[in-house]
Amino acid sequence: MWVYGRNVIKEVIKNDRKIYELVVLKDAEKMSDVINAARQAGAKITVTDRKNIEKITGTDKHQGIAASIEGLKAWGIDEFLRKHAGEENITVAVLDSIEDPHNLGAIIRSCEVFGVCGIIVTSKRQSPVNDAAYKASAGAAEYIEMVVVSNINNALEILKKNGFWIYGLDLKGDKYIDETDFDKKTAFVLGNEGAGMRELVRKNCDFLVKIKQKGRIDSLNVSNAAAVVFYERMRKIGR
Repeated sequence: MWVYGRNVIKEVIKNDRKIYELVVLKDAEKMSDVINAARQAGAKITVTDRKNIEKITGTDKHQGIAASIEGLKAWGIDEFLRKHAGEENITVAVLDSIEDPHNLGAIIRSCEVFGVCGIIVTSKRQSPVNDAAYKASAGAAEYIEMVVVSNINNALEILKKNGFWIYGLDLKGDKYIDETDFDKKTAFVLGNEGAGMRELVRKNCDFLVKIKQKGRIDSLNVSNAAAVVFYERMRKIGR
């Protein structure tokens, strides 16, 4: 897959992900640190023009640099839970049909900042971690484990059997997040940008919670709401 942006590629290199090729603009002397690090990591360095980078990335917001890299590991839920079996204080995010890659990237970034270690997504009806999501995550995609499942409801049942309590973020929730006592094994469910959580997913949550608001619009963007609830959980329980 191709990713772009200086900070994103620096995080990729820092995390020792395989880089096959680094493509930079001819006047990229100011990025010599990234170029040298990529060269030491074994990447092919290609100097090109702006038109070609825009063709590769599909955007003009590439900051003059792009990289072809090894894709992220897709974790199975059983594998993920085995890895974290000994952890008593753990938070995961469950995404029910997030379609916008920029929202996905922003959620990934908030997960990394506020101590959420994994994101559970389905293989369908879900934005992939593509170049736009990578850029929006500001490199945080390198540090969050992406768990891919075939069915969200089955995944919620597996989480419950492993001691997690499921909190669905919903405008019609029963309690505000600042009035909620979160468990040390917490899963937050975030629904689709327009439709919210699907009905069966909503029914499979242990609690429905909401964010206090003072403004006149209906709700926050899902990625902003995710940041608020992740922070509130961290504030109460710790990372």
